[in-house]
Amino acid sequence: MSDAATHALAAPPFGAVMDRLEALAGFAASDVLMNRLVRAASVVARLPMDRAGIDHPDWAALLDAVTVQETRMFRASAQLDQFRQIVLPDLVAGAAGRPLSFVSAGCATGEEAWTLAILGARAGHPWRVLGIDVCRPALEAAEAARYRLGPPDALREMRAEDRGLLDIADGWFEPVAALRPGVRFRRANLLQCGLPEASADAILCRNVLIYMTPEGRLSVLRQLAAALRPGGALLLGPTDSPPPGLGLRLWSRELVGIWRRVDADG
Repeated sequence: MSDAATHALAAPPFGAVMDRLEALAGFAASDVLMNRLVRAASVVARLPMDRAGIDHPDWAALLDAVTVQETRMFRASAQLDQFRQIVLPDLVAGAAGRPLSFVSAGCATGEEAWTLAILGARAGHPWRVLGIDVCRPALEAAEAARYRLGPPDALREMRAEDRGLLDIADGWFEPVAALRPGVRFRRANLLQCGLPEASADAILCRNVLIYMTPEGRLSVLRQLAAALRPGGALLLGPTDSPPPGLGLRLWSRELVGIWRRVDADG
């Protein structure tokens, strides 16, 4: 962190607020987070420090203000192409008689969850998607699922055939009506995400863990690994690497950031 940000962080009430945010959501101290706290000073000023919790109105408002919501359809498409071509067929083969269950952990405004819906629909197998995030305005946008085309081009990483599952008109796009029943969103703190054990075939948690403390990252990874079915896939960002002991191993050396749930490390 810069000297100015460190000095501001040390001055009350920001230091105490940062400590609470670390405990509540695993956020790591950074210039970006400090700047967002400063911009939300009016919210910070009214926080009840003895009643911190994601469901308290003022703390919820602060979380709304400081969470990062950068996302787009088919973001990091090279990884998603590997998932589509190599991983998804294995998941379909192992899901006979039941729908595939996908999770977007830290779904922001929902584009990743709708990306999973399109991948599921293209796979030709029943599916369902759950998106979870702590930011209320982001979840409202995710559920509305009506997005601006840009600029920049919001669909720049999408294949032409996948765009056929979007309604595009007048500078906006949204998923076709047939996709909507299979997607739902829920507010949750990733430190306590509440995913049932062995319930998901694939979980995406990308560009989220980089904003967390090492302890927060480990807590989230433990929960996500436990939520995967045996043989399920965990898609992480390029700088994220689960530690040993979580029952995860790289799907293959050719795949970037895609991990398989196994019975034991090895």
